Amino acid sequence: MLGRLLARFRRPMPAPKPAVDPPKSWSGELNDAGVTEAGWIARRRATKSLYVNVDHVRLRRICDEHPHFFQSTIDAANRVLSHTFDLLGSGPFRPDDPDRPAAQSGYQPIDWYLDPVSGLRFHPCVPLAEWNWARHRPEGADIKLPWELSRCQHWAVLGQAYQLTGDERYALEIAAQLRDFMEANPIAIGVNWTCTMDVALRAANWAIGLELVRSCQALTDEFWREGYRALFDHGTFIETHLENFYEVNSNHFFSNVVGLFYLAAIFDDLPRGQLWNRQCRSWLLEEIEKQVLPDGADFESSVAYQRLMTELCLGCGRLADFRGEPLPLRFRARLRRMVEFLAAVQRPDGLMPQIGDADDGRLHIMSGYGTWQPQDARHLFGPAACFFKNGEWTTLAGDDEPWETAWWGFGPDDRPDAAPAPVERLRHFKHAGLTVMREPRHYLIVSNGIVGTNGIGNHKHNDQLGFEFHVDGLPVFVDPGSYVYTPDPDARDFFRGTGCHNTLTVDGQEQNELRAGFLFRVWEKAHPKHLIVRQRSTLVSYRGRHVGYKRLAEPVVHERTYILSRSDCTLTIVDVLKGHGTHRLRWHFHFAPGVQLSNGLHQRLAIRAGAVALEMSVPDGFRPSLGESWYSPSYGVRARCACADVEVEHRLNGKNEYVFKVRPS
Repeated sequence: MLGRLLARFRRPMPAPKPAVDPPKSWSGELNDAGVTEAGWIARRRATKSLYVNVDHVRLRRICDEHPHFFQSTIDAANRVLSHTFDLLGSGPFRPDDPDRPAAQSGYQPIDWYLDPVSGLRFHPCVPLAEWNWARHRPEGADIKLPWELSRCQHWAVLGQAYQLTGDERYALEIAAQLRDFMEANPIAIGVNWTCTMDVALRAANWAIGLELVRSCQALTDEFWREGYRALFDHGTFIETHLENFYEVNSNHFFSNVVGLFYLAAIFDDLPRGQLWNRQCRSWLLEEIEKQVLPDGADFESSVAYQRLMTELCLGCGRLADFRGEPLPLRFRARLRRMVEFLAAVQRPDGLMPQIGDADDGRLHIMSGYGTWQPQDARHLFGPAACFFKNGEWTTLAGDDEPWETAWWGFGPDDRPDAAPAPVERLRHFKHAGLTVMREPRHYLIVSNGIVGTNGIGNHKHNDQLGFEFHVDGLPVFVDPGSYVYTPDPDARDFFRGTGCHNTLTVDGQEQNELRAGFLFRVWEKAHPKHLIVRQRSTLVSYRGRHVGYKRLAEPVVHERTYILSRSDCTLTIVDVLKGHGTHRLRWHFHFAPGVQLSNGLHQRLAIRAGAVALEMSVPDGFRPSLGESWYSPSYGVRARCACADVEVEHRLNGKNEYVFKVRPS
């Protein structure tokens, strides 16, 4: 959810009362603890508070063995030094602030209010209490762009570059950006304080940045006073602006808690830090059990948000272990199932399927800053393998596994021996509504899930009985993705609508109700049900049902069966429609970019994806029409792709069956 911008979708809920008096100022906190600011800072700089500290001997060894990791990190840090960013599909941009001149040092202030895609700026200096979405957002601007930059996830790469080279420029850039940000964005002033989730993620990344440069002698005492004061003020802001006042808590509130948990580690010897630690540990356990389904899936009906939630939870688990205070076994058990879910749905090419929304959210970026593929969750498998001592996940990790795990603070002794992960031909997640069928190089995922987030549906798409199908490791039939949220409401509804997914639309009706203007709400109408999940020696199959079309004047119930043959990986799709009357039926098939289509003989569709040649047969008397559509691999990015539609007016008489087959050509 986009925070308090969407107040119309919430029902106010009382915020939890703090266990002690309201937060004090930074100086008041130090006075109560009986310490001086200088003494506290000296002690903090001498202590490892976060897990991102890497042994220099290990760093040198990794750099020697994998010099490209070193070079790509330095290249990324140098782009940050030049204030060149590439966020959420923007392409490279340099956000120079038009209102503030360059400093004598040559530092050019950053425009923290810019949407580089539209070129529009949000109104600066608006107090949070006066913030109004309609009045202070330029028409067509995407608020996620300034929010994303303000998360400061580039501070980690600056800190890494300092650790790798000892070059003080990287540490001094952090110092300059901190002053720059706080000058342009005083506490609770401006767009970058309107969403507490982004405040919390910024706090975590600032804490990481300061941790990585704490040995730099070029940083002044004044900087450290400003830095820790700003971090503490972030903590008190988060505590007093928690996003737990909606109809249901979501990844926003969870991110609030995570950011506060990282700050608790920094301020662990102060009363407020100790309070934050106790409260966050309680919230983490409560929320993981509310927001993560028993089968390990995030309850927001999105695989991309599964990646975000898994990273948030794994970061907290790692931080708690690093500090010698492991989180409860119930937390760890649910987190293990989250990783197992990500592993189970992973495509043959290592990427995530596009199920539900995707906004590229991360906790922190320890490898590939500015170049990482948002559909890729493999960076999590290395740290997860070390955390849970599971060698099977090591084999699922990407090439950056040694680098990523090192910056999560894991050493060689923490890395389990790699073990090949078994190929599970059928995995059914009944709570998530996802079913995965695979042979060694073929992959099918079927979606038939309820409206997520306890019925809010903020990140749910109308993809009932839809699918992705990959052949010989190549994506062929794909989900369209998400593209953008608020800047283009029509595109938002197009990408999440029934007609854009690999499923059937009846009479132009959405499976679950969408209403104009409600970009983060879905009204449950489909009520999906799993009928048969079966594995045999020659095939695997799934049959499901939804009743989203029962609200038509002449109701229709849609059942669909998927059968994947083991012998030649022929995919058979059987649709059964139960109902009466004449209806307009439209089957949509969405293909990966680069897939080529042509009409073959006998009303068959010829499909070519690289070296893979397939044909799809349709019911007798039907003929597919070929066209173009959009595919979005990540937020703010879309590419043209081929699609095929079979559209007919047909009279239903009780029970009607339609069979489609996709087989090797």
